[in-house]
Amino acid sequence: MIKMRLVPALALTAVLGLACTGGDAGPEVLDEGNELLAAGDLPGAYDKYNSVREANPDSIHAANGAAYAHLLAGEYDKADNVLAAFEEKAGDQLGEIKLRRALVALQSGDLDAVKNHGKDSKLPAGMVLAAEVHLADAESDEAMNLLKDAASGGGPVADTAQKYLDLLDSGDQTQAGLAEATALWALGQRDVACEAAEDLVKALPDDDNKGSIILLWAGRAVTSGRPAIAQSLLDSMDFPPEGQSWRVQATRAMIMVANGDGELGAQMFDALAQGGAPADGLADARATAAALTDKPKVAKDLLGGLESEAAARSLLAAGAGKAASDAAPEGTAIKQFLEGR
Repeated sequence: MIKMRLVPALALTAVLGLACTGGDAGPEVLDEGNELLAAGDLPGAYDKYNSVREANPDSIHAANGAAYAHLLAGEYDKADNVLAAFEEKAGDQLGEIKLRRALVALQSGDLDAVKNHGKDSKLPAGMVLAAEVHLADAESDEAMNLLKDAASGGGPVADTAQKYLDLLDSGDQTQAGLAEATALWALGQRDVACEAAEDLVKALPDDDNKGSIILLWAGRAVTSGRPAIAQSLLDSMDFPPEGQSWRVQATRAMIMVANGDGELGAQMFDALAQGGAPADGLADARATAAALTDKPKVAKDLLGGLESEAAARSLLAAGAGKAASDAAPEGTAIKQFLEGR
């Protein structure tokens, strides 16, 4: 099954370094900054991080925290400026700073900067980011050189690089096209990726793997605002992957919600629950579906009684703030944020 990580954006918290306890300077102030950040007080968090930066200009943890606070506020230029100012003193941490700058550029949509900073980082994750930009531009040779370097190590990043290489080395233009579509998805150009993938996925040979790939891209399409593509992909499936019939039906329920028929979608999820669908998987699917509606009642009908960070985020996005607070688990950052609003 083709399964790439949904990367970069989802890894920002870890990569930009919010676990700053201990660190190189001012651990107590950094802890206070982390707490303010978790509570959603971005200006307060920035002030705490900046006080450490002023007293300890070589503190990478403070620079990371300040950059992340700017990033969450949508101040991408300021986030990048903080990191850029640290480059001359970064020493052997320069690669990590370059990788962080690549991730900030990804959030701002500056793909040339993603490519350049990713290459300059000389880190596997940065090389995969740069390769994805090359793939999105149909520059497969340049991408393959970077992916080969990234795949030479171990761990999840090397695995991702190798999966791209397997597609590109297959000698099959359909597989190579899916590598490009996957890169577009990873870079955040998700509606374009789904449009590119639709015919490619349908053109795959009818083997045991095709159903899983259809299901993967159908899920991506419905969450990317392309429910018609999701429906078209599911309709092209001869048989669901073994043990995944419930996921096919859950994806159809998501399509209903995305198309404005939230009541019928909720009923379909209820039927799946009564039919013995896996509770954890169904809870994730419900939270995903709830994120596709802007109607608080629909979101609450889908997620009533569920408690998870995903459920809280979806309810908040739908405008159901009180329900979101009730659904957020105690001790989580989103619980602190919702209670502090």
